[in-house]
Amino acid sequence: MKLVSLSMVRNEEYWIWYALTSVAPHVDEVLVFDNHSDDRTVEIVRGMGHLGDKLTLFEGFGGDSEQENREQMLAEARRRGATHVLTLDGDEVYSDEVLGFCRRLLEVHEHSPGLPDPPRNHGRPLDPTPTDGILIKNIGLRPICPGFAGPGSCRPVDYVQSDLEHGAYNYLVRITSLQHLRGNGLEWGEHGFVETDDLYIQSSPHTLWLPGMWFLHFSRHPRSSRRGAGSVQWQYGVADQGSVPIHAHVSLPAALLRPDGPGNPTLEAWGMRDPQQGRPRARLADFVPPAALS
Repeated sequence: MKLVSLSMVRNEEYWIWYALTSVAPHVDEVLVFDNHSDDRTVEIVRGMGHLGDKLTLFEGFGGDSEQENREQMLAEARRRGATHVLTLDGDEVYSDEVLGFCRRLLEVHEHSPGLPDPPRNHGRPLDPTPTDGILIKNIGLRPICPGFAGPGSCRPVDYVQSDLEHGAYNYLVRITSLQHLRGNGLEWGEHGFVETDDLYIQSSPHTLWLPGMWFLHFSRHPRSSRRGAGSVQWQYGVADQGSVPIHAHVSLPAALLRPDGPGNPTLEAWGMRDPQQGRPRARLADFVPPAALS
């Protein structure tokens, strides 16, 4: 098995260091495709010498078609001999325990020769004839969105949705097998991945949903100095969606605690990083558009 991290980013200077640092110990390669950032994203990725030879940065990557961009990324992973990919956005940070478990699960599930796709499982009652068993190709994880109140908080909606609701806001299929994987042919806001028999990965019988496995998703926190209050460059604007105590099984990823990481408004506001000398400590409320507060 070869697991490769794929990140297509634009203007993610505040979190990209932490995202890449968090996954690097658990993947074989870290591929970053920068989609024409004009903030410090490229500078920060270039300076991540602690990732060594695992890290490859593709600058000035891609055009206006998300479908074409994603296919190019998959093609590069295949060219490097990957069997699985971890789709990593620039604002997602993982814990070692979660990715370590997922990688080990894929490793111990490997068959030689590989299982047929789809596997031969007759499912006939009272028939003891052995079958191929379960083919795990994709892993769905829980995105936990940190609350503005601090690292021990998350937004309330992360509690209320059932584990059986496998929607994009409750689970994200982040680890996928490259076998038969391709884009659905649609563009921004509608793009997705399909695999065997043109099934969406969210609908595949080969997708394993793990409600106890999670990652921190900072999508509503400040993500770039190039994104002013109220701006919706690239994805979302900053929004305070409330704060409640975080789940007991969710611990802070070690990457966020590293002293060599760069500062950002969230970590400053939480007291985990000091502001530059002579500048007041960041307040997350200052990044929320006034309309979002009414």
